Amino acid sequence: HGECWVKMSEAKGGSGGLDMEAEAIEIKLKSQDAKEFQIKKQYSFVSKLVRTGLENDAEATVFPVPGVKSKILKLVVEYMEYHKGTEPPIVEKPLRSKKMKEVVKVPWDADFIDKIGEVRQDLYDVILAANYMDITGLLHLGCAKVASLIKGQPLERIKEILDPESKTAKKESETATEADSKSKK
Repeated sequence: HGECWVKMSEAKGGSGGLDMEAEAIEIKLKSQDAKEFQIKKQYSFVSKLVRTGLENDAEATVFPVPGVKSKILKLVVEYMEYHKGTEPPIVEKPLRSKKMKEVVKVPWDADFIDKIGEVRQDLYDVILAANYMDITGLLHLGCAKVASLIKGQPLERIKEILDPESKTAKKESETATEADSKSKK
């Protein structure tokens, strides 16, 4: 903690290298469940929410993100660190392909969002976090992933994709029905 305060006070002193010193400043993003993730301050500025908050309180070393749980904030921080505070190009719409590697400019983004998309609820939570934190590139990336999942699918399959509970609910009711029919025999 003390190190950040020293660096911030030195940066305010106007010793000439403000940009270089600002690059070294680290902050912590604090999740809804009180877990903290350290990140370079300038990398966090890809989030308009964080940037505005820190511009309004330049002394802050911890920035609360009450709308995002730690599991998802960890992924958001990974995205911020990879992109080093800059927004990647927005995914072109309509999607030319269902394969993310073919629709994004940065191959890392495709791998990142494909991995998250394996757990549908995590994908939706990342989209909500990107919206909440105002991270345009991540929001568009997440939405493009959802679009790639539903592209060319029949309506019933789209409903399953968009409602992660639907498959589970169907399986549970099928299991209950099977158990019920066995007990009647």
